[in-house]
Amino acid sequence: MVMLHHVILVAVISAPVGHRAADAVPTPWGANGHRIVAAIAERHLLPVTRVRIAELLGPAPLARWGEWADKYRATDEGRHTAPWHYVNVPDGERYEAAPFEAPRDIIQALEQQESIVADRSRPTAERARALKLLVHFVADIHQPLHVGRADDRGGNDVDVRWFGMSTNLHTVWDTHLLEHHRLSYTEYAAFLDFASPADISAWLQSGSVDWAHESMAVRDSVYALRGARGDDVPDLRWDYADAMTPLMERRLVQAGIRLAGVLNRVLGEEAEGR
Repeated sequence: MVMLHHVILVAVISAPVGHRAADAVPTPWGANGHRIVAAIAERHLLPVTRVRIAELLGPAPLARWGEWADKYRATDEGRHTAPWHYVNVPDGERYEAAPFEAPRDIIQALEQQESIVADRSRPTAERARALKLLVHFVADIHQPLHVGRADDRGGNDVDVRWFGMSTNLHTVWDTHLLEHHRLSYTEYAAFLDFASPADISAWLQSGSVDWAHESMAVRDSVYALRGARGDDVPDLRWDYADAMTPLMERRLVQAGIRLAGVLNRVLGEEAEGR
């Protein structure tokens, strides 16, 4: 196991020009996806980071909090966080920033929550909430359809069938593609956590804007749908699952490694008197 000591996170405190979120929010990566990312991250935490996380969240595994942000956004208190789970960027464009007072998308939310977690002068409850949001958002930004196209709400309006069952493309990536393999989140995390030191080092030399552009770069392959039936609704089966699984697994591992890097930096180094 390689311990992660440093990660570079691009700080974006502003709103994207021309990339407003759609009114309806895409559903975030499914529960097991978030648990896998958190479980992989936990395997790479510094000892001092583990202590600081336990001080904020208690002794439960980090995976316990992976999907918390989805439940929080359904409450009156957390409703304002709904647009923080994604960003829309049109094809052929890059994320661009302009000054804005508050988070409007996932990139800005990641920066804000990281700064709150790192600030030990803030109330513990506020830092704990920010930590749970941070754990969730690092996973979300690695799901390709969370850096989506506004016109189809990140694939939510793309009707497909999954082995004959009516659904949409976003839900396939949130849930069906992962659940297709019938593994628990702990099994999947253990199976995937074999990134090389070279890959880990390379993945850490990046930040949230880079992660968003990576998701955009693979978006076309996610939309490469075949097997349309007579009603023109693609029926995705083994060919699609086999083609997309390596990409899905790579994004899960990258998210777990990068989440550990962020937490080691904002809690581990801070705890050592940075």
